Amino acid sequence: VHRFRPSLVLLVATFLLLPATGSLEQPSLVAITSLADGDWAEGTVEVEIAAEGDFTQVELLANSAVVASGSPGELLAWDTAVVNATVPADFTLVARAIYSDGSRVESTPVRVTVLYPRQLTFETNGEGINIQPEWHPSGDQLVFKSNRGLEQHIYHIYTMDATGGDPVEVLTDRSYHGYPGWSPDGSRMVFNSYDPENGTTHDMDIFVVNLSSGESVQVTFDPAFDDSGRWSPNSKAISFHSGRSGSLDVWKIPVADDGSPAGEPVQLTSTDASEHCPRWSFDGEWIVYQADRDEGTDIWVMRSNGSDTRRVTDDSYYDGYPGWSPNGEWLVYDSERDGNKDLYLVPVEGGMQKRVTMDSAVDQHPSWSPNGHSLAFHSGRDDNLNLWIVDIPDITSALVVPDAETDTGAGGLLLPLALGSATVALALFLRRRSP
Repeated sequence: VHRFRPSLVLLVATFLLLPATGSLEQPSLVAITSLADGDWAEGTVEVEIAAEGDFTQVELLANSAVVASGSPGELLAWDTAVVNATVPADFTLVARAIYSDGSRVESTPVRVTVLYPRQLTFETNGEGINIQPEWHPSGDQLVFKSNRGLEQHIYHIYTMDATGGDPVEVLTDRSYHGYPGWSPDGSRMVFNSYDPENGTTHDMDIFVVNLSSGESVQVTFDPAFDDSGRWSPNSKAISFHSGRSGSLDVWKIPVADDGSPAGEPVQLTSTDASEHCPRWSFDGEWIVYQADRDEGTDIWVMRSNGSDTRRVTDDSYYDGYPGWSPNGEWLVYDSERDGNKDLYLVPVEGGMQKRVTMDSAVDQHPSWSPNGHSLAFHSGRDDNLNLWIVDIPDITSALVVPDAETDTGAGGLLLPLALGSATVALALFLRRRSP
């Protein structure tokens, strides 16, 4: 009987446990901990750097240029602003720690994409607010509501080019307008309205205005609160939320070409929770909405007939005002999960959220452009609520996480090859030692 010497067994075990690089290199003593590969950033970003050892200073490098420096443990402020920039830009970030003797240690690079939101309307505090933007089906215009030059509780509808310019008022025969949205052919708009002189906002109903004549037709007539109407992509129905069943639920009503009702409203949700702000997918097959269930407000989806309801976000935070990506694979919404309302994306099937905006002011009510390249929203980042647009990268490749079992890149192949070679070596070793 042959006995293996412990030193040989230890040598083989060490070989088997070597990293894929085949070395015993220790992890870096400095790392960027607040950002990860593939993250998006905008504005001034506070970057956290973890460093070990007798360091006297840390630096943050963006594309090889030092953009911030400070003491170990201090948050570094990276100002990503570039004058007149609108197109997302890629940056490689590296943290550098400097020893007291002048030697330096650098972190593993982190690759991020910087976004550049741009302002479209410029009313100052006291001049009125501009909110609730929605894209024209062609993607070249936005509609929104504003109380500029009006009493605070009265809103009119305006349109403007998505590239900026002067807003143009949409003239109607109503005095109050909320949640405006286009018809699929762009010839009409749906909105909610009430009579401020003879009623309250609880008397809200859904209306449609002909953009050529300014004449409106009433779509819903229930004494309960009806709000947030949206036209189906095939023009045959308008969705809305209503309190007519005792709590807010999602409804839809068949309509004629001019928006007038062509049948009775159909209830799509019927739980005790508040379910509201429905939005159609671009193909008209699905509806997304927000529901105030359990501890937080979450995003849900269902088929356009009310079946196959499914929860997308499930947390204790506020998640609201959802909308669809044009390809139907992603949702955009605003959330308070980081302490302030910012814009986020999430796959329709659920999963990792991706943060889009990170300003200290409110960013809310996102709308995805038909070409998939931009998000419109309203924000209080200039001390008043105004319209903004941010261009985003191709989202189809934004959250690709390599699968350790199928990765065919260099890192994915080295480990199986190293382990395979070690296994062969161990098998030969044992065979030679056998009687």
